[in-house]
Amino acid sequence: MKLLFIFFLLVSSLTSFANSLGERRTKIINIINEELSEVSRLNKQRGSRDPDLLLRMAELNLEKARLWREKENADFLALPEKTRRKVNKKVFYKKSAQFFTIANKICLNITRKFRSYSKLGEVYYILGFNAKEANKEKTASKYLARAVKSTRDPKTKVKSQISLAEVSYNQQKYKKAIPLYEKSLSRYKDKWWTKDSFNLAWSYFRTNQYSKAISKMEEVFRASSSSKYIDMRAQVERDIGLFYATANRIDDGVKFYKKIGVNFTDQLLIVAGVLTQQGKYARANLVLNRATKYEKRESKLNEIYIEQIILFEKFSKYSNHEIISKKLYNSFKGNSLTENQIKTFRFQLAKLAAILQKQAISKTYRRLPKVKFSKANQAILYFGYLSEIEKNKEVEYNFLQGETAYAVGMKSNAYNFYKMTYEKGEKQNISKFRGRSIDGMIAALGTRKNTDLSKNVYVFNAYLKHYPRGKKAKSIYTRLFNAHLATNNYTKAKETLDNFKSNYGRDYKTQEAMIAKLMDINRKARDNDKIRVWISDIDAGKYKVSKKYSLKLKELLTTIQMEDVQKKRNSGDKRAALIGYHEVVKDKYSTKKSKINAKYNLAAMYYELNNADESYKWAVDALGDMGSSDVLKFSQSFIAISDLLFTSLEFEKSADLSDKFLQKVCYKKTKKKNSTFKNTGYKYLAYGDVKATERLINLGKKCKVRRSIITNLEYELMKEYRSLKQWPRYEYYVSKLQKNNKYYNLMIDEYIFLVKLHSKFQNSVKIKKYTKMMWKLYFKAKKRRADISMSSLDEIANVKLRQMDSLIAKINLVRFEFPEKVFAKRQKTKFELLTKLTAMADEIQAIGSGEGIVKSYKYLEDIHRKVSQEILNFVPKGKSPEYIKGFKKDFDNVGKQLLAAASQYRSEALRAIENNTILNRENVIFQLNDFPVKFFGDNTSVLMDRGGN
Repeated sequence: MKLLFIFFLLVSSLTSFANSLGERRTKIINIINEELSEVSRLNKQRGSRDPDLLLRMAELNLEKARLWREKENADFLALPEKTRRKVNKKVFYKKSAQFFTIANKICLNITRKFRSYSKLGEVYYILGFNAKEANKEKTASKYLARAVKSTRDPKTKVKSQISLAEVSYNQQKYKKAIPLYEKSLSRYKDKWWTKDSFNLAWSYFRTNQYSKAISKMEEVFRASSSSKYIDMRAQVERDIGLFYATANRIDDGVKFYKKIGVNFTDQLLIVAGVLTQQGKYARANLVLNRATKYEKRESKLNEIYIEQIILFEKFSKYSNHEIISKKLYNSFKGNSLTENQIKTFRFQLAKLAAILQKQAISKTYRRLPKVKFSKANQAILYFGYLSEIEKNKEVEYNFLQGETAYAVGMKSNAYNFYKMTYEKGEKQNISKFRGRSIDGMIAALGTRKNTDLSKNVYVFNAYLKHYPRGKKAKSIYTRLFNAHLATNNYTKAKETLDNFKSNYGRDYKTQEAMIAKLMDINRKARDNDKIRVWISDIDAGKYKVSKKYSLKLKELLTTIQMEDVQKKRNSGDKRAALIGYHEVVKDKYSTKKSKINAKYNLAAMYYELNNADESYKWAVDALGDMGSSDVLKFSQSFIAISDLLFTSLEFEKSADLSDKFLQKVCYKKTKKKNSTFKNTGYKYLAYGDVKATERLINLGKKCKVRRSIITNLEYELMKEYRSLKQWPRYEYYVSKLQKNNKYYNLMIDEYIFLVKLHSKFQNSVKIKKYTKMMWKLYFKAKKRRADISMSSLDEIANVKLRQMDSLIAKINLVRFEFPEKVFAKRQKTKFELLTKLTAMADEIQAIGSGEGIVKSYKYLEDIHRKVSQEILNFVPKGKSPEYIKGFKKDFDNVGKQLLAAASQYRSEALRAIENNTILNRENVIFQLNDFPVKFFGDNTSVLMDRGGN
């Protein structure tokens, strides 16, 4: 392709020469044919043994081939482009190829037969040249290299070097071509010197030797003015600008073009085009910028701007594209663009606007909002330019502006563009984008609340103006209605309702919703008269609503009635209020909520009037209908009514109301459950309703009342069963409560009671069982350091005292007798029993019973005093006076010690009574007439139970 490109340059530069050659070609070929005929004749005579004749034949055939090739090239270029594409070049160039082949065969024959031939270099040159012409570059290089090496003819050597350089040039081996061109062109200048030097300049350029390339181009330009050389000035003018631009010497290039009187702007545009094709954006842009610097004519500047936007679009330099587009748009507004320029500008704007729009709405820039909005705004700007350039499509471009803005979320801008589209379309009577622009405005407004509700009203009115009926119109009526409500324009809202009814008379649901909102406004304004008008219009069939809603409206009348009653109550007219509440309860159209409200208010009002029975009746009714949340909300009122019933001695009603209240709030998280449960239980027990109390306890567990409160009520219920002598249930709760560690101490009394109870019936099994439980609980209570009742402590102490009685009896049975061994043994036994008795007394005193303490000391005093008397009075029988005297002396000391111990126990007893403030009937044993306790009382005092009995 490089070879063909250079060939076309050569042909184009030699067009005039080729035209003149056409007349001369036939004469020259005839002369060559004559000489070729003569040389061929001589060669035959010499039997093809003269290499000079063979070489001349090859040269003549080569020259003919060149001449025919020139003609074929001229003919080929003269063909239309479409025809050239279809031409079979092998057939078209058949004539010249024939002579090249003959010349080639002759030369090959010479190289085989005459290897020592002095002109073998010329032969190799012909072979190399022919191979070059046949595009056999490898073969051409081989033969041309041989020609350079073997020829003795300077002219042939130069021609071979140039041809070899040209092969390297075509192979893009510029570094190899440069020294070959330099050597040959410095020694030999034929008419083709300018063309070959032009190739050398390009070789310099391709190897980045820009200064040499430019110098050589300038040299070629100067030499081309001479008739001695092929004129390459047109090619230099075309290409040198690229050299200057690539070398960053654009200013020098401009000076060169000015010097030779060529329009440098046109040349720079050509250079920029070439650079653009090569993908050298920065260089191309630099060239065009320099062109704008030197160019002052607006028409030429516009040409540069057109090239720039093409360049910027191709290399995606969108910000630069926008800057130049603005300049071109200003030129368009100033009518300085040509038709073709406007066409190109319009195409660029449309193409890039579409690209930018697509990019802006893609996912690529979803997380880069600045980039996304920048691209969208540029697309919108371009659509705006297009709307001015193509006035017949102005509405369409405005719509595209709206679509772009909406796609990236610029809803406010989108709304304005859609509105512009709609209004221009209406003005120009263009309906194509009417529906889409209205839909766009609606979408831009969205469902969110708009601060400027007038936009909603504008859009919805526009829509309904053109599309008053249809599936979408229904929702638009509703949104327009709501917009009027939001701006407090109730007249327009009512008008929208009437318009909707005219178009959708059977759609009662939508009418119903609109009416409900308007009536709600009347309700908030407490304009009951307008509400009655609405209900009247609906009854008259003016508006269509469902039967269910119609019923609700009638119920609303009851609500209004409730409000009227409440006003009377607030004004202090309680009689009128009571009558009004009773009417609400009786009214069949009253809502459930209204009736509940009326019942509650009746209960409250009767409470205020201190009418316990009526207050109870309506409170129970209200509780039955109310939800748990409402019951909890008005809990204080229900509790107050229950308290009123209790103080009025209506225990059953009070307990029933409290019970019902508890059932309602059972599953609610509130502390009132605990207090209500506790109070209800005491109320039931106040009149002895144990079954109701049992049921209440089960309810409390279900309602998750605090466990300690439930247990406390069980304890009170147990006591109630004991007072009622219902022994099985009593024993059940005693057995249950004794498991609770907080009731260990209290249950001791109950087990003592059970032991006494079963003692009456001589039920030894239960006596044993309950006695065991009594002691078990006593020890548990002591361990927990719980308070044990004094009566329980006395009972436990008495059990121990009875054990002391038994031990005292044993002591009394032991009597002193002689002989001495018997006496000593009995004395030991008696003293051991006394020691055991003293330990037993210590245990009783540790119990803490006043009665036990006093009696144990009494037992100790009495037994020690008695044993001391026994010792003091004992006289051994059958013993001499001396023995008796000695015995009494020793033994009486023991008796005196026991007597002193008895006195000591008495003193300790008195001290214990005083220190421990013991109040017990047994105190008289020690205190005699100094008993300190006095009783005071009023003969009119009475005891009362829970129920006040």
